[in-house]
Amino acid sequence: MVRLSNSKGGGKLAASSPIPGAIGAGPILEISRLSVHAGPNALVEDVSLSVRRGETLCLVGESGCGKSLTCMSMLGLLDDNLNMAGSIRLFGTETIGAPESVLNNLRGSDVAMIFQNPMVSLNPVQRVGAQIAEAIVEHTPLRGAAVDRRVVELLDQVGIPNVARNKNYYPHQLSGGMCQRVMIAMALACKPKLLIADEPTTALDVTIQAQILRLLRDLQVELGLGIVLVTHDLGVVAEIADQVAVMYAGRVVETAPVDELFEDPRHPYTRALMASRIGVGRQPGTPLDAIGGTVPAPSARPVGCNFAPRCAMAQEKCGEDPKLLGSGQRAVACHSSGLQTGRVA
Repeated sequence: MVRLSNSKGGGKLAASSPIPGAIGAGPILEISRLSVHAGPNALVEDVSLSVRRGETLCLVGESGCGKSLTCMSMLGLLDDNLNMAGSIRLFGTETIGAPESVLNNLRGSDVAMIFQNPMVSLNPVQRVGAQIAEAIVEHTPLRGAAVDRRVVELLDQVGIPNVARNKNYYPHQLSGGMCQRVMIAMALACKPKLLIADEPTTALDVTIQAQILRLLRDLQVELGLGIVLVTHDLGVVAEIADQVAVMYAGRVVETAPVDELFEDPRHPYTRALMASRIGVGRQPGTPLDAIGGTVPAPSARPVGCNFAPRCAMAQEKCGEDPKLLGSGQRAVACHSSGLQTGRVA
């Protein structure tokens, strides 16, 4: 059963007691001014983020805002027709422009990724245990019986019951939640220090979502993982995040610790997202507040603030690009915040 704390964000999943000093001092992932272009169109613009050991950063925003592209950029997995600029440093190694051999050394062993639909990601004609074994053989020196023992250990670690039987099943013989656990086991096969999770609970029902989030939290405490988690669900953000970056139309518009973001959202887009969610305090029958308009396509983004055409607070100065400004772990890219001129609203 999932227990919720009194977190301002809506209640963090109760996990094992955190290890003292589990969140490291320095970043294991550091992104600076990342941009991704398809020809003349910017898909991701000027994104700067960092993650420390033992910390969960959630990227949140509507579909098409650049969250998944940002994550794929971290591992150098973009299509050849896309161009990256800026800097991405994983464990101190610059990955933009790095040789494929450098990226391959990082993938799997230091950084791993899980995707939103395990039924699509898993090979439908290969037993799940064999798929995990394949990852182990590819990235570790283990062979033979040692590989089999590691497969059993991993499946047990992620909560798969009756491992001896279930490791011989094909993906279609397991539930969606079980398949996602298999994907997590595969990601952990080489003991990575950073886990990138792209909408890992979207295809699952609410009860299974909570179980997967709890599993990720417990594994983080146990292994000291840094986690980057992509989601459009503010409920997921409230449950698992330490830090949050809100993205809109390819840009980060606000960053904050999770409790501060829910208590005091400062960007109009963040406030609109909060107003459109179902919350504990909402009176029955109260209509949800929808955000008018749609996210602009990369080829049709406005001059200045991308959110201005949908923003009730838009002013003439919103025709200029707002910078992401703030202090400490809080920053906002909005002319109405007062930070663009040195004033605090």
